[in-house]
Amino acid sequence: MIIQAGFDFEVLARPFIVQDGRLMPKLVLICVDTEMRFNSVEVVAEDFSGSLAPFQDAVLFALDAEHTRYFAIAHPGRFSEYDVSEPIIDEARALASKAAERGMQLIGHLAIDETGYMSAQARSFFDQYPGYEDLPRTMFHWAHSKLGKCG
Repeated sequence: MIIQAGFDFEVLARPFIVQDGRLMPKLVLICVDTEMRFNSVEVVAEDFSGSLAPFQDAVLFALDAEHTRYFAIAHPGRFSEYDVSEPIIDEARALASKAAERGMQLIGHLAIDETGYMSAQARSFFDQYPGYEDLPRTMFHWAHSKLGKCG
């Protein structure tokens, strides 16, 4: 599976966070390799309560430097639509900085609830989203496949 968009992370994380219509207090980590191929999805905390700080070391420990280049985190809740200075956003930036020191890049941070999800980063296709020009081009084969279509 190739991860092409932020909403791919939502599809992978939602079953862990929303179960039988109820939010579960889980922090989910999704890992992707250097070519944007899906590597793993795992729950790194079963008791998430709105702060990433207590789980920063657990996330960093779970990142496999040999097989992971990009990753996303997902948890229950919502972000403010207009306030990017929320503590959890700052905590995600700190996590991203520590992961970058190890050669890995946080490319997704999602808050999921029963009705949908919000993303502090790209929601749509990475190939079309400003600021993600350094990621591998995953949609190349769509435009250049034999017969002009994939499949």
